[in-house]
Amino acid sequence: MDWAERINRVMDYVEEHLTENISEEEVARLAACPYPMFQHGFAQAAGVSFSEYVRRRRLSMAAWDLQNTRDRVIDIAAKYGYESPDAFRVAFVRLHGVTPAQVRRGGVTLTFYCRLRFELSIKGVESMNYTVENRPPFRVVGIRRTTPYGGGTWAVVKADGSNERMKALCGRFFDLGLCFGFGPDGSDDYMCAVEWPEELPGFDTYDYPESTWLRFEARGRISEGVLTDAWRRINEEFFPQSRYLKCGYRCLPTIEKYAEWDEEADRCRVEIWIPVDEIRG
Repeated sequence: MDWAERINRVMDYVEEHLTENISEEEVARLAACPYPMFQHGFAQAAGVSFSEYVRRRRLSMAAWDLQNTRDRVIDIAAKYGYESPDAFRVAFVRLHGVTPAQVRRGGVTLTFYCRLRFELSIKGVESMNYTVENRPPFRVVGIRRTTPYGGGTWAVVKADGSNERMKALCGRFFDLGLCFGFGPDGSDDYMCAVEWPEELPGFDTYDYPESTWLRFEARGRISEGVLTDAWRRINEEFFPQSRYLKCGYRCLPTIEKYAEWDEEADRCRVEIWIPVDEIRG
């Protein structure tokens, strides 16, 4: 069973349980990988976190219920997992731009998010260059935060002076981005760091064990989404067809190494480091 088929089994499961709890254990079983790994791969491929996708699907179906049933708003809210009509109203307005009461009155424009279906599309003429490296244990130090959206930790370190303090201590700005995974609410556990052998006062530390890594490179125009496209191809094209598997039980965070990121010149060169545990026969 390839990657796309496994993810589509998860999508089927979501559709069948939109009015129930989505079990992380069942998602991991269907995807045949640890739940944090699934979250990361899904977000890279779909451009939205898994929890946000589920939220959008539930609110899309809630809008249908408001238009096509006489169920009370409080019952529809509870049906799709909201503890109160107020919480449902806030989430509904955020997605649709109108209140549930306005939907009942009719004549409003609503937003509908379709069920995702993944397909594997390989373009053989577009090669992907990669390097396999076995690395001994190493340490990174930096700032680790959980923020409401991807990349939020970069905004933190640029605003609070952490980037300048790191430069003063070790001679360079943060150049590594570690993704630890996404929370149930779509928040991003992320660390801006540098590779450094010692702990530094006021900074977080993460120690990698000896591991095998795959290294890819994204190079091109930032405005053309070259980094996002590189991740998409890695998840949708490379892993389903290669002999490599992402790390299993250890769930080590992936690394983006920003060798160059110049928004003014619209140019970047980013190394993508992915730890792997096993090699399929």
